[in-house]
Amino acid sequence: MDLAMAQRLVDRRKAAGLSQEALAAQLGVSRQAVSKWERSESSPDTDNLIALAALYDVSLDELLYGEAANDADDLEDGSADTGTADVADEAEDSAEHADCGDKPLVDISLARGIHVIDPNKGEEVHIGWSGIHVTNERKGEEVHVGPDGVHIDTLEDDGHSVRTNDDGTVTIDGETFSSWKEAHDKLDHHGKHFHTKVGRAWNKFPFPALVTLAYLVLGIVYGTWGMGLFLVFLVPVYYAIGDFIDRRHLSKLIEAIYPAAAIAWFLYMWLCLGQPHPAWIILITIPVIKALMRWCRKQWKHRKQA
Repeated sequence: MDLAMAQRLVDRRKAAGLSQEALAAQLGVSRQAVSKWERSESSPDTDNLIALAALYDVSLDELLYGEAANDADDLEDGSADTGTADVADEAEDSAEHADCGDKPLVDISLARGIHVIDPNKGEEVHIGWSGIHVTNERKGEEVHVGPDGVHIDTLEDDGHSVRTNDDGTVTIDGETFSSWKEAHDKLDHHGKHFHTKVGRAWNKFPFPALVTLAYLVLGIVYGTWGMGLFLVFLVPVYYAIGDFIDRRHLSKLIEAIYPAAAIAWFLYMWLCLGQPHPAWIILITIPVIKALMRWCRKQWKHRKQA
């Protein structure tokens, strides 16, 4: 699909006051599919084209070719010169877009507002009568501020979906709270949302203070000040287990525990046994394991969306 048609799809959607998510819901497709149409990475199939034309109350010709249908009518009425001029203008505009290369595309109109697309970064900004809409497809982030409230959607693995509703309630990750205060009470000090009471209780327990107390006891009673420092590595393990209890994400559990275990083992080999070589090799595997776990999560997400 050419860039001009992709831009028409963006303009029609914005004029209809729809977000990509809302349009996808009406068509029964994924938001990623709508995003690819509007970035000219793929084309809607025939059924979706018909649905889009009906939704926007335009003909298929107008949706596909813009003013091409009007030009054809003018030619039939004998306005060949006008049609030729329009075609020339369109060719000139196409040439200008071609010269732009990968530069951001900017469209400023009183009716449509300000619309900027950066194909390189996968970013899109629209400021119009319906509000301010910002998306970053590569990072999976979407922010909308308008008369209907605030909508924040971060689609990465650790992201959250946040909405303000007309009745003053707040919806976070599908769970509705009566106020921001209630929502805040169910978030930990890092702003992380827990879905279960066990997860919240696990996170609120002062485990670092317990580790500090245990370290002091071991040091004072047994004199193991050096070895006692390894208790610090239990802190990230503790919170990783809490996250696993709450969300059941095995890949995130491994991604959090493995680096702590690898670093602790290397320090033990180096400081206690005097064998930093070849123990340091374990450190190289940390980014490999993290990348593998993230790849597994993306594959699982694609399977769920398919």
